[in-house]
Amino acid sequence: MRILIHCLTITGLITFAASVAAHHSFAAEFSYELFGTREGKVVEVHYVNPHAHVFFAVKNEDGEEQIWNAQTFPPQTLLRRGWNRDSIKVGDRIIIEGNLGLGNSNKLWIVTITLEDGTIIQPRVENEAGPFP
Repeated sequence: MRILIHCLTITGLITFAASVAAHHSFAAEFSYELFGTREGKVVEVHYVNPHAHVFFAVKNEDGEEQIWNAQTFPPQTLLRRGWNRDSIKVGDRIIIEGNLGLGNSNKLWIVTITLEDGTIIQPRVENEAGPFP
């Protein structure tokens, strides 16, 4: 019995350590000060933990296409706010506003997404307290 308790304790500690290592702080990837808008065409959508991702193609100043990675809250959080797998689809033209990635990376933390028809969707409820801007 004592060996079983030790094994379960070790397994729990390893699981906890792995989940902590997999998640990082907002400030490790995104700027609190740098805010921007990018427009493009959705190429992939991943509803996975710890953050949902929207990959979209943006034309830079030279007319070259760049793939941007826009991140937001976990899928369960988005589902509770009315999102579903059809909210954003591959091929949609979107405008994303949010916190820019650090180091000139092609990343955004999503604050709003404007769909082609003008619909604005937000991953966060106005005045909501939480760990992200």
